[in-house]
Amino acid sequence: MLPRMATAAINGTELFHEELGEGPAVLVLHGGPGFDHTYFRPAFDRLRADHRLIYLDHRHQGRSGRPPIATLTIEQSAEDAAALLDHLGVDRAVVAGHSYGGFVAQELALRHPDLIAGLFLISTTPGQLGATDDPDADPGPRPPEGFVEAITTIPATDAAYAAMAPIVLPYYFHRLTWEEVAPTFADTRYDSAAFVRGMEVLRSWSSVDRLDRVTAPTLVLVGRHDVTTSWPQSVRIARRIPTSELVILENSGHFPWMEEPDAFWTTTDAWLASLPAS
Repeated sequence: MLPRMATAAINGTELFHEELGEGPAVLVLHGGPGFDHTYFRPAFDRLRADHRLIYLDHRHQGRSGRPPIATLTIEQSAEDAAALLDHLGVDRAVVAGHSYGGFVAQELALRHPDLIAGLFLISTTPGQLGATDDPDADPGPRPPEGFVEAITTIPATDAAYAAMAPIVLPYYFHRLTWEEVAPTFADTRYDSAAFVRGMEVLRSWSSVDRLDRVTAPTLVLVGRHDVTTSWPQSVRIARRIPTSELVILENSGHFPWMEEPDAFWTTTDAWLASLPAS
């Protein structure tokens, strides 16, 4: 069955989405910011066997519309995702968010708990320090200096942002080389304005002091060698969500389904199978 591709007029923009399969819905939210959903594929397509799999490009990213950049916030992206589910007639969904998509997924679960059949947070963080944080707690390993220098370079154009990929993305992997993963990012549409704006909004966003309100079954998964959203950040999330399970994969970086696919999918499939029927 071919993917069902469409755009939907939602919240003042056009949201591009693709659907595969039938069954309980799984909404997949990509990272970045300034990336799109294509790096999940074809790996996540396997979920189509038992689920209605929905990929979404966030506003001002990928193949979605380009509304005023000031409208790109984590909160608005969460509202977009909720409105898309409503548009598609989905009452409840498992929501999987990777990296920046994990911020959106947390915000979505906090704003619309009735929509969430399960929350799957991959390689993400709860944002800035909250009142319930210990400011002296171990934040995780310090990122390599080369990575810090590269990631703080502000791309002036989409082409400049795309050119950062072979420089920056190798740091996100523990065992794989850029030559091995480059085909996965071949179809990515990079958006430099979304990257810059995304970094701005992250400076003031935090879910920490609200996470105890999340009631949905939650799987928090991270690679031990993730240099950008290190495993202690996942601990910060899991310790605050009463219904959470934390899994650390020992031989992965930021993209654990690429580096430890067997362990990643064994964990994911078991967790999905454990969820109550909607």
